Amino acid sequence: MSKLFCVSPGLRVLERQMQQPPGYRPRGYGICVMDVDWRSRGNYSEIVDCVISRMQMEHLKKRVDEIFCEVDKELIFRNPKHRNDFYSLLMGKRAKTLQYAPGYAAAVFLLSADGILWEKIRKNVLDTGIYFDRVRLGGVTLEHYILFHAAKDVYSGTKHIRLSELTDRELIPDEILRLIVNAFVIEKCGVEIIKQEVWNAD
Repeated sequence: MSKLFCVSPGLRVLERQMQQPPGYRPRGYGICVMDVDWRSRGNYSEIVDCVISRMQMEHLKKRVDEIFCEVDKELIFRNPKHRNDFYSLLMGKRAKTLQYAPGYAAAVFLLSADGILWEKIRKNVLDTGIYFDRVRLGGVTLEHYILFHAAKDVYSGTKHIRLSELTDRELIPDEILRLIVNAFVIEKCGVEIIKQEVWNAD
């Protein structure tokens, strides 16, 4: 990092940001669980196990393990509509961006999990990026809010949702946590992993 010229702490933060290259994502921010070569890990269930084993909080590991043991681990999408909406983008005009930008794909996976949320944000999901700052979330539920900010965290490297909050069942229901863990996997492994699992299931 080059020398900072400003004296004010607030201006120093701004100066540091101006010295970073466009699109720079600082390390250690946002939701980040693992680095893995998924092809060497086997099927989706084994990769989810790898995500769980890399989590640093014992209570969170236990909760996620319980969620993924209760029902079939191969359940990636929230429901058939979620799967259809995501695949229409993956096979359509957003194909290249979803294919080559795993953070973008993980965010779109979370945002498209709920029809109401998706309607609010879809106009701001472009090939050039996801413009969260243009979205007005008025009249949404807590689940919409969690999905929105989890998507923003995985895409932008922000930290609106902390790992400690993921342990709270009253705040984050099991179904939503399952989606967030699946988004972790997509962010680290890319969309090829879920394409492969769905093709294998058909």
